[in-house]
Formats: sequence, C-alpha cells, structure tokens
Amino acid sequence: MNDKRQVRLNRLAVHRVGNKAKEEGVIASKELVDLRDEQLSDLLTNYFLAPFKQEEFFRFHHVSDIALNEMFAYSALMFTEPQKFLEYSVHVLNHLYEQSDHPKVKSGELYVVLLSGCVMEDDIVDAIGIFKSENKDTFLTFQEEDDDLSMNYHFGVNIKSVDKGCLIFNTEAEDGFRVKIVDANSTDAVFWKEDFLHVTELKDTNFNTKTALNLCKDFSEEVFAQTDSKKAQVDFISRSVDYFSKSETFDLEEFTSSVIDEPETAERFKNYTQAFAEERDIEGFTDFAINKNTVKNMKRKFRNFIKLDTQIEIKFSGYNPEQSEQYVERGFDQERGMHFYKVYFHSES
Repeated sequence: MNDKRQVRLNRLAVHRVGNKAKEEGVIASKELVDLRDEQLSDLLTNYFLAPFKQEEFFRFHHVSDIALNEMFAYSALMFTEPQKFLEYSVHVLNHLYEQSDHPKVKSGELYVVLLSGCVMEDDIVDAIGIFKSENKDTFLTFQEEDDDLSMNYHFGVNIKSVDKGCLIFNTEAEDGFRVKIVDANSTDAVFWKEDFLHVTELKDTNFNTKTALNLCKDFSEEVFAQTDSKKAQVDFISRSVDYFSKSETFDLEEFTSSVIDEPETAERFKNYTQAFAEERDIEGFTDFAINKNTVKNMKRKFRNFIKLDTQIEIKFSGYNPEQSEQYVERGFDQERGMHFYKVYFHSES
C-alpha cells in the first residue's frame, strides 16, 4: 500500500498453525492482542502493510457460488460482525490447517487483523489482513545494569518481511472483494493462493497491460527470435514498450500498424493475439486503458540487448526504437564470412 498514514490496527488475533501432514495441530488464542501500546501497533501495521507494493488485485472465486468460498464467507462475517472477530479468526485458522497438508508447508504464526482507513482508489475502506510468519531469526539482546553490560540471544520473527499475507478490502463484495496477496516462498505458492484463499486475478487495467506486454514478449521470442537477426527482435520490443509508454489506451489495430511494418507479420500478430486471448478466456483484449505503473514495472523483463558469439554484447539504454533503427546497422562481410553490426555515434565516454 502506498498511503498508510490513515491506517489503524483495530483488532488482532494471533494463533499458531502446524502442518497437518505431520499432525502438528493448532494453538488458538483465547483473547485478542492488546493494542493499546502505540509503538507496538505502529510496528505491526508497518510489518503487515510494507510488502504490498505490487499492482495486482485478485478476488475470491468459486466455480459454482462465491458464497461457497470459505475465505470469502469468513471475511464477509468479520466485516459485518467485528464483535465476533476472535471467533471467526479461529475458523480461518482451522481452514488454513486443513489446507496445510503438504510436507513442504511450514508451521508458523497466523495473524488475523482488522484494519481501518485503507485507501482504495477514491474511497476509505476497512480491510482484513491475514498473515503467516514461518521463518525465525536470531536476535542479540543487551542488558545494562550497575554500569555493566550483559548479552543474550533470542529467537523471533524479523518484522522486516512477511512470509505470506493477503489484504481483503471491504469493497466490491458482490464480485468477491478486492484482494492483494504476497508470498515470499515460491515452493508452496499454490497452497497459499489457490488452496487456502482460492483467488483469481482481477481483470483490470493492470491485468490487461501486463498480459498484453507478456504477449509481445512471447511473440518476439517465438517469431522474431527464430530469424537470423536478433536486431529485429530488439526493434519490435523497443517499439512495443515505446507504444505502451506514450499511449493512454491500447488499440490492437493502431498498435499493429505503428509497431509492425511487414503486412505478413502484422497479420500473424493479430492471429497470435486472438489465439492468445481465447486460450486464456480473456475478453475485451483489443481495446483497454494502459496502466503506466505496470508498464514501468514490466520493462525490466524485456530483452534490450544483443549477445554475440564473439563474447561481445550490444546493450541498448532504455527502449527508444530510434537507437536500434537509426544508429545500428546489421550486415554480412563476404570476405570474413561473418555478420557484423555497425554503430553510429557522435562522441564516446
């Protein structure tokens, strides 16, 4: 979350959840955590909210009826009956334990939190946070007494990072709420996202922008990378990123005509886009608003360099199509029997 100034920690239940496959069981707390210590409350609020920097939103999902999604049902109850927060948090604990039946799932502490003052676009809403700490660190502690200093150590949770977490915002309940998730352990990511929460990514501007840029990346690797010239691939990627950076909306016809010169390749891209959308059951993929933050985050995933077999690499700064189109030429030297690149410049440093 970008704006945490208004967020307040209203209720917090802490439980312990084990691995069901190892029959480790659970420990359910009998009382909510006392949050009158402002320093503790501020530390916990920052600990819970700091990881949520990504643009992706999700929503609870169920194949037949959203009300049958257990986490959706418990979240709705906690929003409407906060006086029973501890009771419902135990239901969340037991549901998590039932899903923790894979040997790789670690035991840990479960935090169920009720937050207020969360900024959601132009609205201020409540949110439920569900977090799990799995890894322990060693901490040195020092005690000063009678002009002397003693040292000891303790095991505990490092509050600089959350192992697993989700924020459930009290908005758009009819569509499964708006949900953000974080998971630092990729080995059991399916367990947290699909088994426990059962969420699907929200098809918003971030989703459409990210999906379209991934489509361009896949197309460049499947089509342009198969040709003799890697420069064609770099040109296509540079033009694609430049289009998304400068345009407010994506239009398939406009994008294709401005990025791809060859009619045959343009037609192939349209067919590729149609097949791509049908395979993923994506609607309205030919025209949508572009999310600029997503474009910025996605840029680092694209290849903007040419690696040669002579241990030389040509790297382009940024994604300016003029760099590769106007200042770099590719040719073939008959005498040497080798390809070459010619680079134009005014000065060097």
